[in-house]
Amino acid sequence: MASFSGLAGKVRSITESDEFDLGSISSAYDAGRLITDAFSTPFSDRDEMVRVTFVVGAGKANRQKYDASLQKWIVAALKAIDYEDDKSASCDFDSAGSFKTQHDTGRNLIFVHVFPRCSQKKAAVSHDDETVDEPARLSREHLLVAAEMKTFERTVAKRCPTWSCKKRLQEKLREVRARFTTIDAKLMNREALNDDEQALYELGSGDDLDVKLKFLQKSLMEMVQNGQLTTAEKTLCLEQMDERAEAAPNDKAKKRIEENREALSKRSVLDYKPPKIEHTAAIKALQTKLAPLAALEKRGGALLSVAEVSKLGEAPDLEERIATLEEASRLWYETDAELKERLAPLRKHLSDLRRKSAAPKKAASTGGWATVSSQSKSRGGARTASRGKASRSGGAFAALGD
Repeated sequence: MASFSGLAGKVRSITESDEFDLGSISSAYDAGRLITDAFSTPFSDRDEMVRVTFVVGAGKANRQKYDASLQKWIVAALKAIDYEDDKSASCDFDSAGSFKTQHDTGRNLIFVHVFPRCSQKKAAVSHDDETVDEPARLSREHLLVAAEMKTFERTVAKRCPTWSCKKRLQEKLREVRARFTTIDAKLMNREALNDDEQALYELGSGDDLDVKLKFLQKSLMEMVQNGQLTTAEKTLCLEQMDERAEAAPNDKAKKRIEENREALSKRSVLDYKPPKIEHTAAIKALQTKLAPLAALEKRGGALLSVAEVSKLGEAPDLEERIATLEEASRLWYETDAELKERLAPLRKHLSDLRRKSAAPKKAASTGGWATVSSQSKSRGGARTASRGKASRSGGAFAALGD
């Protein structure tokens, strides 16, 4: 597990909302290091959300205690690790990964409230003393069934921005739609619904889900028409069009599918870039710390100082924190291969950093001035040359003209 010390360690160890005074921070570097160490890695799962409150300024009486730029440094550091400035954020899990500022006129203090990235613990289920049936935890599909249309559109845009993720979500929601058909048939025949069917029936309706499925279909078509596909997605889309053409109910439908397929086959998707990894800034910050350690490892333990051995021991923690952020950046329904492809630029960035760290340092330039030893040699050479003809030596500065 990653270890944290100092103020960052205290922040990460809280079990309930707490307040920390940052009057001792006097530089952007210290502010950035605190925020990166404390929040770049998600907090452990917990039963209740916590709020971390930083005091970053005060009124006239205590203004001199805080650097005038402290609030700006903290906000910039939070944005650098992809935390969102959300004025409506509150102490619940929906606000995880956000922050907001506040001027408390009652206490005459300026705060930055941070709601760390973390997930709610899953309640442990005990079957020994179970007396009532507990409802099952809602799946992603159930949450989207229950969501208002604007919330649904916003969630799809953020969690399923790629063609593949949208397509898999569409398939999942079509399965849910089939269950609504079964529920409607049961109700028409006055049959009792089981617990799962009753829970789904209370969340939404087949008609509402049809509207959402229509939105998804339109979004998928627009992505195809705009070439917003990876090469693999384009290949898969063409294969699906071939299957649909073979199963077309009539010649007219088959011709339309074939025309769309031909248009897609000619459409270039080389310029399309998949969505950026959500926690890119935080991952790069950790990679910057990790990269130099590879050179230390190659040198071997016998050649390292005590300080270097201690620094090398940080590598597993840094790698774990990077892996945690990479997994936290996974989209809904994204496969390992797709995530790996999106992570490729970050993996290359780490390789480049390691190569630069391992490269031999260039000798410092003398800026054209000779060293003491070289000056002595030059003077000795000048004496020898002076014994010859002046026209042959050309003087002490003749070499400068070559």
